[in-house]
Amino acid sequence: MKIFHSSLQHTTLGLIVAIAFVLCGSSLSAGVSSYERKIIASVLVLEAANQGEAGMLAVLHVINNRAGGDPNRAINVVARRKAFSFLNSITSQKHPDYGPALRRAMKDRTWAWALETVDNYIAGHLGEDFTDGATHYCIHPPASWREQMIYTAQIGKHHFFQEI
Repeated sequence: MKIFHSSLQHTTLGLIVAIAFVLCGSSLSAGVSSYERKIIASVLVLEAANQGEAGMLAVLHVINNRAGGDPNRAINVVARRKAFSFLNSITSQKHPDYGPALRRAMKDRTWAWALETVDNYIAGHLGEDFTDGATHYCIHPPASWREQMIYTAQIGKHHFFQEI
């Protein structure tokens, strides 16, 4: 009877944790909140939705490469001042308001895919880096990038580079 009681307690505890996860909107990783994952997904959409899923995934690889492969550091990469062009006006503020960017990204037809892709990334399922370690990308890269970085790939209209 003691084994059944212990098993029942374990099952009940697991159920309580699962319910709390759903009700509280808990993060998928200890360091990435639901709000942060939406910010990361908005970067994929607003930087590269016009480049298709491959282009958005390439942007996520750049974020991951800058974060040293740690999804818990991805939000710091995204929130860094002037790190991503569409966020420049937001990250330059003393108290950044991501609301307008999130609302815009959430209206895009690629939003659900981007959010699911970020969730997979946080869960450790990003896949092979087809940007070959890129840390930067641009449609029209400045000459200084070609002189100071290694060109790694072109995905859609974006050219990808890695810092030396």
